[in-house]
Amino acid sequence: MALIVCPLCVREDDVFLLRTLPDGRKEAECKDCAFTFTYGTAVEAPTSAAARPKARSSSRVAAPAKPSVLPIIVARKQFPTVDDAPLEAVERALSLKQQFLATVPYEPDTTVASHWKKYQWVFSADGLDRAANFDLQQFVHDPTGAEQGSTAALDKAWTLMGELEGARRVRAVTGHLLRGSGDLEDRFTNLADGTFAQAMPGYGEALLTKTLAVAEPHRFLPILGLDEKRAIAEAVYGIGVPAAGVGSWTVGRLVVWTNDLLVELGGDGFGDLHHVAQFLRWAQKT
Repeated sequence: MALIVCPLCVREDDVFLLRTLPDGRKEAECKDCAFTFTYGTAVEAPTSAAARPKARSSSRVAAPAKPSVLPIIVARKQFPTVDDAPLEAVERALSLKQQFLATVPYEPDTTVASHWKKYQWVFSADGLDRAANFDLQQFVHDPTGAEQGSTAALDKAWTLMGELEGARRVRAVTGHLLRGSGDLEDRFTNLADGTFAQAMPGYGEALLTKTLAVAEPHRFLPILGLDEKRAIAEAVYGIGVPAAGVGSWTVGRLVVWTNDLLVELGGDGFGDLHHVAQFLRWAQKT
């Protein structure tokens, strides 16, 4: 029987099976780091013959069941657009924008610009493998340009894994997010929910969003929380953005699409996306 490896501390000698879940997955606990986790693949329980519904005698072929998560191209068409903003909200937002640009001074922060330029190289295809492990760890903790919140979970994982494995995981996460196969929205979701094989515990929504904002500063706002972006869309533009995890609204889809929506709604006239973010937060409170 293969040994069970703890995904947090990567130990295998102190991992014990707790129980088998109804869907066939196993629940285990690592005594070394007190981490409980599930592994294995969920399987659908077989249905007894008595419980199966009797087939109706009909020449019509039954329609296939709808998937629980719609294809990304279909879900994207159902996501709000700028045209969904009420006219009154648009007019008010435009008035606030004019007031903001006329009265609130803005100068790009040279410290932020220098720091982010460094990490644009670190996250590049050439830089990611060459950057020092210290630089990867520093990015996690440094709030320059955007505050990412608590890093306690990642710090614990880094300590338990050790510097080499922790840095390897961060490199794997960053490379997959920025240059992996498939849609960005789905890659983000897989990393945020930990289903990516080399996911780093604690490298969640905020750090993933910050990575995108640094790597693509002309597309992604330095607003790291989806809930904050949803609140801004509602307060400033009168657009209700769905909550993550409801139906086809995965966290990756909502993070990317809500960002793009706010950037489009903000429009021209700003120095950069830090300037846009400053306006959006100001308008939300005004």
